Amino acid sequence: MRITELQMDMHKSNSWLYYKLSTQTSTPWRNHQGHRGTISMKRALEELGYGPCFHLAEPLCQFDNLSQSAAIVHTKDTSLRRRKLAKLLQGCEVTLEVPGSACLPDLLEMYPDAKVILTERTSAAVWLRSWRGFGIDLRSDCFRWVGYWVPGVVAANDLYRGWMQLSAERFGVEPEPSEELYHAHSAWVKSIVPRERLLVFKCQDGWGPLCEFLGRLRPNPFPHGNEAGYLRYYKRVAMVLGVSLWLVILAMAFLSLFTVFA
Repeated sequence: MRITELQMDMHKSNSWLYYKLSTQTSTPWRNHQGHRGTISMKRALEELGYGPCFHLAEPLCQFDNLSQSAAIVHTKDTSLRRRKLAKLLQGCEVTLEVPGSACLPDLLEMYPDAKVILTERTSAAVWLRSWRGFGIDLRSDCFRWVGYWVPGVVAANDLYRGWMQLSAERFGVEPEPSEELYHAHSAWVKSIVPRERLLVFKCQDGWGPLCEFLGRLRPNPFPHGNEAGYLRYYKRVAMVLGVSLWLVILAMAFLSLFTVFA
């Protein structure tokens, strides 16, 4: 599908854009602890009839999409970045998390009829604790080099490093998750999205505000998805595979040297 056709498809009356900070999470709702906003929101939107929904955490192992997303957040040329975004989101009605969160100004221009939902926690401190509670940092050298031979690890590392660096440049903060970053990001979204196109939402708000904003009827009880579990599982598998592959490579190197000098 050409870019112009994709834009026409996204401008249908039932099309919209869901936008969210890549590490921002929802507050617990009805005592369901540990649920992040994006997976819950993805499933809620699917129940309302929207889709496909672009999300890098569900399903797992989207290696090509990870590589494309990492390239997008590192692309400085606006025209080229938008072409890459259009290719990545081709056929999708909804995008959640990065790279969309890092490219909101582009998406607002590309899809002028799209609606935007910003999910918030009860406080920046809650969001920061959630970020730090997911195990090894996806941006860390440890994650990158231990999992170097595992598909998707380097791309994920590049993606989150690029997102954090872009946020630091955009908001004038340190390139680290912080309460200051949380507040700066939320204020930025509210300042650039027209009021009639923006919903500020907390998952404990339930269906009411969401259905009113989208003009849809309330379906089943509000869904919950455990994105923290997704990320922890991905990191653990990547680290186990990474260590195993390094051991295999080192063993092969040792055997080669032994053969040469034997």
